[in-house]
Amino acid sequence: MTRKILSFALCSLMLAGAASAAVSDQDLPDGTVWYLHADLVAMRSTDSGRDLYRWLEGEVIVEIRDEIGIDLNKEADRITAFSTETLGTVIIVEGPVEKASKDKLLALAELESKLDIRDYKGKTYYFAGDREPEVTSTDFDDLEESAYFTFDIQDKVIVASSEEQLKALMDSKGRIPGAGSHKGALFVLTAEKEFVQAGMRTGAMADDDDDDWDSNILRNTEHAALLVSDADGKIAVEAKLVSTDPKMAASIGSIVSGLISLQAFNEGLDTEIARVLQATKVTVLDNVLSISAVLEPGMIVSVLEN
Repeated sequence: MTRKILSFALCSLMLAGAASAAVSDQDLPDGTVWYLHADLVAMRSTDSGRDLYRWLEGEVIVEIRDEIGIDLNKEADRITAFSTETLGTVIIVEGPVEKASKDKLLALAELESKLDIRDYKGKTYYFAGDREPEVTSTDFDDLEESAYFTFDIQDKVIVASSEEQLKALMDSKGRIPGAGSHKGALFVLTAEKEFVQAGMRTGAMADDDDDDWDSNILRNTEHAALLVSDADGKIAVEAKLVSTDPKMAASIGSIVSGLISLQAFNEGLDTEIARVLQATKVTVLDNVLSISAVLEPGMIVSVLEN
């Protein structure tokens, strides 16, 4: 499937939202390498999320509407994406996607690649691409040349790089198969009202030939997780690193605290940013490093715009 067809789903992942439908560590299959969950409904409906949503509407939603003719304001409620070591990438877009939009996506797929219509247990799914994929990877690259997708699950568009994975999702009506506690589950942060959840296994990202500080951190970190959530009208940002060694977590924490302190008291720094840095908390408990801050929505938008 080409970039244009995927942009309905992929560009949606740039949006952030919150919901009772948040992802937990029990909702991710074995071997998950990364995940991202966003709920657009809550962003539209919360005081802390509206400014961010207006910015995203101008930067992302309008572009998708102009290029594809699909209005995410009306047709997308939630997006969940993840990738596993064996079955590749999955994207699930939840919302009242209109028939006209589905027809546009099918037409684009037909124009830009070979489109094969298939049947599974009385439901229709599609393969878009010049040839069946031989292997899957753990990033979006495995969806750029080919993909399997279906509209036959109510209020869902499901895209997968693996035919096996798509059929499993069709069987479960879009619920991630294999959900349940399991050894080695990724670290997932939750709150009452999430704006975005994301996480990944970081070890594979390190370059074995690179001995710099960043690569050393990656090699000594098992998981990283990010949570952006509502905090009484403000936006709370929390990041956690799960290190392989408590000493490494403590060392990274000390360095991060030092860097924040250096910037927080920089006389040339914007006053509001300096205030946020001074209030940023860095804590270490065993092998888990936590960094958290509470921000004004307008400040985040200002940073994004600049």
